[in-house]
Amino acid sequence: MPVEDRRALIGVIEKAPFAVALGLKIESAAGGASVVRMPFNLRLLNDGGPKAAVHGGAIAALADVAACAAVWSLEETVRSATISMTVNYTGFATESDLVARARVRRKGKRIASLSVAIADDSGALVADALVTYKIA
Repeated sequence: MPVEDRRALIGVIEKAPFAVALGLKIESAAGGASVVRMPFNLRLLNDGGPKAAVHGGAIAALADVAACAAVWSLEETVRSATISMTVNYTGFATESDLVARARVRRKGKRIASLSVAIADDSGALVADALVTYKIA
């Protein structure tokens, strides 16, 4: 598949209604790695006003979309589905964009294992995730 077509497929990921609701932007995706940004938005916070922490579900969704973009950056991917995801929350994210950096750690014919690190604007680790995708 030509590189332009692969980029178009990856672009569809951020146009999905759920990704749009979270404001996700794929900054890069190539060679089994991706960078995805989730801009700060009051709608993504836990209860407690504008200084409350970003909801863990939004962080997990960011990790999954970043992993998806990374797996779709592989030339051989034509279909994918999340099999499992483990998220470890290591800190609070307040009043900050979040950036997820995903990379394929290992890939077989049908399964890919990815790691995702999510950091705030200062570079502080907020969460890390291990995501397993079925690929075809």
